[in-house]
Amino acid sequence: MKLRLARLFTYPSARVLSVGGDVTRVRIDGLVCDRVCAARSRRALARIEGVRSVSIDFDAGIATVEGPPIPGGFYTRAIDTAAAGRPLRRALDVVRRALPRHRECGERTA
Repeated sequence: MKLRLARLFTYPSARVLSVGGDVTRVRIDGLVCDRVCAARSRRALARIEGVRSVSIDFDAGIATVEGPPIPGGFYTRAIDTAAAGRPLRRALDVVRRALPRHRECGERTA
């Protein structure tokens, strides 16, 4: 099993990178492990109406979705439903976003 624990601090999100015919490349941020996170994301994307197949490159954080072009919001909602530990992940994302602001103010962070 591959783990990227630093990604735990990024709440899973999806954004369309490119659309070419019936192939859409979607960036998925926050994939922590290849066996659970990537698999849940693949299943969630595959449930979108019209999607024929999905493959996920865990290391790159890219999903390749085959099917007609679909508005990006559908991918975002699918990934949101697949996120494991949503409350914890959201809290960690808030902390991660706040840390650089404290550093800029000259405050020390642990």
